[in-house]
Parts: sequence; C-alpha cells; structure tokens
Amino acid sequence: MGVSKIYRNAIIASMQNAYIFFFTLGIYFVYIPWNLDRLKLVETDLGLWLFLFGIFNLISNQITGRIIVPKIGTRNIIMIGTTILAVCPLLLVSVSSYFTFMLVSIPFGAAIGFVIPSNQTQVSYIESKTNKIYTPVYQACFSAGSLSGALGAAYVIQKGIEPQFTFTVMGGFILLSVFAIYFLGLPKKEESKDAVRKFKLPEKQTLIFGVLWMMNFASIGIIIDWSSLWLTKDLAAPLFLGGLVIVFFNSGEIIARLAASIFIKFLGEKIVGGYLPIIGATILFSSILTSNLYIIIPALVLFGLFTANFISVVIRQAIRVTTEPISLTVSNLSTLGFSGFIFGPAIVGYTAKNFGLTFNMYILCFIWALSGLFLIKIMSAKENRTSSN
Repeated sequence: MGVSKIYRNAIIASMQNAYIFFFTLGIYFVYIPWNLDRLKLVETDLGLWLFLFGIFNLISNQITGRIIVPKIGTRNIIMIGTTILAVCPLLLVSVSSYFTFMLVSIPFGAAIGFVIPSNQTQVSYIESKTNKIYTPVYQACFSAGSLSGALGAAYVIQKGIEPQFTFTVMGGFILLSVFAIYFLGLPKKEESKDAVRKFKLPEKQTLIFGVLWMMNFASIGIIIDWSSLWLTKDLAAPLFLGGLVIVFFNSGEIIARLAASIFIKFLGEKIVGGYLPIIGATILFSSILTSNLYIIIPALVLFGLFTANFISVVIRQAIRVTTEPISLTVSNLSTLGFSGFIFGPAIVGYTAKNFGLTFNMYILCFIWALSGLFLIKIMSAKENRTSSN
C-alpha cells in the first residue's frame, strides 16, 4: 500500500472516530439531569464528578503524549481509549450508588485524554508530511458528532427508549469504530520515532499557544454550559429556543471547518485565525448590546462561523515553531486547552452570581478579541523574523 493511501486511510479513521466519540458524549450529556434525578444527586455532586473527570483527562493527556504514544503509537492508544468509551456511558446510566457514579469518572476522563490528543497527533503528523490541511475538517467531526448526538438523544427520549438499551447499542457502534481504527489507523512504523520524554515544562512558544487554546476552550465551555441559561433567564427566551442555541453555534462551526482549507488558501492563516475571530467577537458583542433575541441568535451563528478555525491555526502554528515531537506538543496544548474547558465555566458560576450572565458574555467577546490580537502579533513577529533572515 502506498504512503499516500496509508495517510488517507488514517485521516478517515481519525475523523470517524472523532465523530462517534462526540456523538456518544452528545447523547450522554443530555441524560445528565435524568441521571442526577435517578441517583438523587444534586448540582454539587455533578460538579465533583466533572472535576474528577477533568483531572483524569488532564493527567492522561500528559501520559499519552510523553509515554504511551512513543511506546505503542497513536493507533493502539486510540483503540484502547475508544474501547473504554464503549463501556463508560452504559455504566453511568446503570450504576446504583454515588460512589460507583464517581468512580466511573476516572476511566471516562482518562479515555478522552487517550483518544483526543492521539487522534490530533495522527492528523497533525500527516499534515506535516503532506503539506495539506486536515485539522479543521477533523475538528468539524467534533461539532457534527456532538450536535447529532444531542438531536439523537432528543429522539430516543421522545420515543421512550430506555437509556441502558441506547448505550448498549452505542457501545456496539463504538466497537465498530475500534475495528476501523485497527484496519485504517496509522501504523506505528509510519509515525515519527519519538522517544519517551521525562516531564519538563513545555517550550515557551508551546505555552503561549497553549494559553490561547485554553482561552478558546474556556469560552466554548461557557457557551455550552451557560448560554441556554443566559438566553432563558436574562433575555426571557422560550425554553426550546434556549436549548437550540448550541445547534445554532455548532452549525456555524461546522460550515466554517468544512470550508477551512478554502478560507486558508485564499485568505491566509493570519486572517482566518486572527482577524475573523475579532470580527466574530465584535458582532456578538454588538448584538448583546441590543438585548434583542432575534439579533443575538444569528450573531451566535456568525460567531461560531468566524471563530471555528482559531484552534486549527493555533495547532498548525505551534507545531511549526516547536522543536518538541508532535505528540508531546499536542499533549501539552491539549492539557492547557482542556483545563480552560473544565475551569472556565466553573469560574462563570461565581461571576454570574455577582455580576450576571450577560456580563460574562461581554467578557467572552473580549477574550476572543484579545486572543485574535495575540495570534496576529505572534504570526507577524514570526513573519518579520523570517523576512529579516
């Protein structure tokens, strides 16, 4: 089999795996209120579960990039993590005690830390070898998976299908994804020959790009966790419309990511990663000033459209400037990024109590504008150094 076909198969494998992974997460998170009620748990119990889930995700991120990928390759660890995912949601809707509910957070968080950075490492490595753009389309599978998962959950709930049956069937589909990874994933002999790395702080450039990723993921976490409540509480939106806000936002993201290679080809990475997010943040900020629901909703679509490819540009830029292996760079970026996703929405819980949710949405716009400006500055400085040499 030729190298180009091996790379193409590996990209397909990563994309289908990302889709099925986030499809499953999209379904499970819809069931969280039902699960809390079933186990007679409260919001603070869920907060602790999410904290444990996040901590073990961050730990496995680091272990994956530093130790596991150099030893066994991305394909094998993706298969292991995906197999764990096939079981965890079913366990969560079946356990009968607080302790076991908390215990399942450990393998669930670890599985995501195994799979997401390993898939991204595989995609980024192939990009570096082929000089083609795959990351945005790969990340579109995140949005498409979580969106269709949420819609799928709404359908099975409406039909009265038992959660245990739903996640048993989903577990079967996930195991099919494992077989796809086995047959199509990138063989270890085709990957970069990275050595196992002892722990040390990431390079300065990786830290800078990681902080940008962290700010991005924190804001996405805020939209996912708080935007529905913001629309229904502060703007008196109907409940169904508040629930659809994620659909609107994800729709904009999917469109932008599928068209990312065209955008980057004609506009360049600086405009796509830097200027477009600033424009998106300005549009959303201006719409919030109106307090008009029917202006804010389309603004959220445009916001998703203009900010969707920021992370893709950040990853590509970070890999170009670092001297560290791709697996370690992606691991460090993912650790910083997911820490924002975990802790950002939690901080909003405090600030919302004191300043209101609308205030937080203004801050979100400011963070995005600042992130775009920082990325433009970093890329301009790099261009100046290149031209002077």
